[in-house]
Amino acid sequence: MKDMRTGRRKTALPETGVLLVILASIGYILLLAGGNPEAFLIDDNRTQWYPVMERAYEDFWTTGRIYCYDFYQMKGMPVAEQGYYGVMNPFMLLSYTVTRLLPGGMDAITFYIGMMVVLGNFFFYLACRRLGCKQIPAFLLTMTYSTMGCFWAFFYWYYVFNNFFLVPLLVYVFLRCSRERRLMYCACGIVLAMDLWMGNVQYTFYHYILFGILCLTMMILKSGRYFKMLLTNAAVGVGLSLPMLFLLMQASGSFQKHENFMTYPLLYLSLLIHSVIPQGILRHHGIDFSFLDSYVMGREDNLVCYMGVVGILLLAALIHVIARSLRKAKTLVGLRDLREELRAVYDRAAVWPLEKKTAAGCAAALFFFLSLMSGGAAAHILGVMPVVSNFRYLFKAVFPAAPLAALLLAYLVGAAGRKRDAGSHVRSAAALLAAVSVCIGVANACDTVKVVRQMFDMRIEGKFAQERETALSALAAAGVDGKNYRTAAFLQFPGVNDECFNLSRNLTKNFATSVGVFSLAGYEIATPESRLEMFDAVYSETDFFARYANADTMENFYQNLRQQPEKVQVQLIDNSVRYLLLDKTALADNRMAQGRVNACVQNDWRKDVVAALQALPDIRVERVCAFNDHYDLVELAGTGSLCMDGAGQRIPLTDENMQTLSFEAQAEQDYTLSFAWDSHLKAYVTEEDGTVRPLTVEKTENGNIRLSTAESAGGRVTLTWHDPLCTAGFVWESVTALTFLGLLAGLAISGKKCYSNSQIVN
Repeated sequence: MKDMRTGRRKTALPETGVLLVILASIGYILLLAGGNPEAFLIDDNRTQWYPVMERAYEDFWTTGRIYCYDFYQMKGMPVAEQGYYGVMNPFMLLSYTVTRLLPGGMDAITFYIGMMVVLGNFFFYLACRRLGCKQIPAFLLTMTYSTMGCFWAFFYWYYVFNNFFLVPLLVYVFLRCSRERRLMYCACGIVLAMDLWMGNVQYTFYHYILFGILCLTMMILKSGRYFKMLLTNAAVGVGLSLPMLFLLMQASGSFQKHENFMTYPLLYLSLLIHSVIPQGILRHHGIDFSFLDSYVMGREDNLVCYMGVVGILLLAALIHVIARSLRKAKTLVGLRDLREELRAVYDRAAVWPLEKKTAAGCAAALFFFLSLMSGGAAAHILGVMPVVSNFRYLFKAVFPAAPLAALLLAYLVGAAGRKRDAGSHVRSAAALLAAVSVCIGVANACDTVKVVRQMFDMRIEGKFAQERETALSALAAAGVDGKNYRTAAFLQFPGVNDECFNLSRNLTKNFATSVGVFSLAGYEIATPESRLEMFDAVYSETDFFARYANADTMENFYQNLRQQPEKVQVQLIDNSVRYLLLDKTALADNRMAQGRVNACVQNDWRKDVVAALQALPDIRVERVCAFNDHYDLVELAGTGSLCMDGAGQRIPLTDENMQTLSFEAQAEQDYTLSFAWDSHLKAYVTEEDGTVRPLTVEKTENGNIRLSTAESAGGRVTLTWHDPLCTAGFVWESVTALTFLGLLAGLAISGKKCYSNSQIVN
């Protein structure tokens, strides 16, 4: 009978806590979304990354290939090696695929964030169970973890949720596989490899540091085999992500112009004080305040510092340990006694069980990331490392620190539950405290989602697809030939622009990619200086970087027209800029600008810009008309088209996808294309008889492209971009994804033993 019961247990459903975590996580995401299928498609998610990845995945479903180059922005720009766009992220491709099949018009980023939360909570719960927590405390801690404010304060950077999923997963795999001789030497490396493919090198680097600290802790505590585990897993991680690593190294030279790694530190005291503030409830009653050093990224709310009960209880535990150590130190007499006591403590630590050693490693990693986040010693060490010193913002270390803090608390809760003298009233009080923290955290998160949607003065009038249709209609109504000429948008107010977040109103940032027109806008932070120099008189070099809209102001454009008209004229011609969108938003209609001192005095520069353009000798202002309620359209005559023959005649250009252009060519002709030369650009001509001949892609004196059909009979010329690293990347990515899924499947199959394992409290 006992064997039969055991057999039934092995084939039973997962324990109740697992099912509750999954259901509660889904319900939590639905609550935050509030029925909006694009709840998390906002700010950078909406304007910067999604247009590129959506177009890339649309092309994938049309052609079967995901393209890694974008001709629409920045005169042509790689979009795989930066990582942010997520075009090589298997989970993002899965999200886009699922949203295509689901009704309701959900976007891929909203689904992606929801999936990361569900998976993160799932593995966090499993890690809590392995750290000794019972089901109810593990469930409450998981819900507490999901309401930690740092993630929801910056949900408009979708990739911060990679930390939400991957940090608990990495710790869980470390716990599970350290006892599996065959898996311990590769499992964490597989997770770290998938980490890099998921698209943010900064956090992947932090996760490698986390894994290194865990292994180092084990080595210090007399577990020498972890040195081999560290080396083999690092080799597996690097090997399975090698093409992406090479792509990132190839692009690393473009990240040298920003030195803001040491900005926005967060001090420990803010994490503690703001962890008890029920911001959502207070704001509901009209009370809104923040203090200390919580001014992060121009924000005065404290959600980035909210850690709920986690921070407070960890502080209490730290004070308890320090007080106990001081009492112990008073009983010691002389240096020899102290040395012997320290040796005894070390010997006891060396025989700790795996879970306790892992908790010690999590504590060490937590202090490292807190030091990094607050501008301490860790920040100064990383601040002198090449490439790493060009990471952006110290405070981002809070994203891997928060899961570690919650996991460390989980171990302490599990350890307290195992003590025989732990009274039921103490456990009940702890459960009540956690439940209250969860309620406050949910209220804070709901409030934050609403606040962030208002923070940038967003005026979203429809879904992303509707905005795209509105933009296409406006372009067609204005007679804009966006397939053969470029547009450039100019803002009214310096340093701020609310209109860029309603994409149908202009073509700033990467929205041009989504609507399939060519623009000078784009994600300029990862763009080489040589590319920006090609239009630094159209878009001012000093104010173009890291702007909300990746565009310039009319005032700067006017000053350039006054001070260096010849250079502006040459760049307008060489870059085929035929259409200018001039912002006509009034100060009264721009809430963000009203709060800026430098925007209090408004001067409408439109007439000055048009007058300066009319003074250019080789360019004529053909017409000025209303593009929509917020922008005027200025059409120029005299600028070159995107593709011209040797006589300067316009050659109609066809964009087959975001990475492939084509046009009909004659024999014995030279053609100039207004796209930046790149060593990976390839061209070929398909003649009438079907013969395909390669063409040489030459660089012109102004950095554009020249093609010649001197040795062919003419035909259809195709220009595309091909980097063997990207081709290898998709193969490596597929292998990594299958290996990663295989690891998870193996853990799931062997997980049947977990519920009978003596290390897990039932």
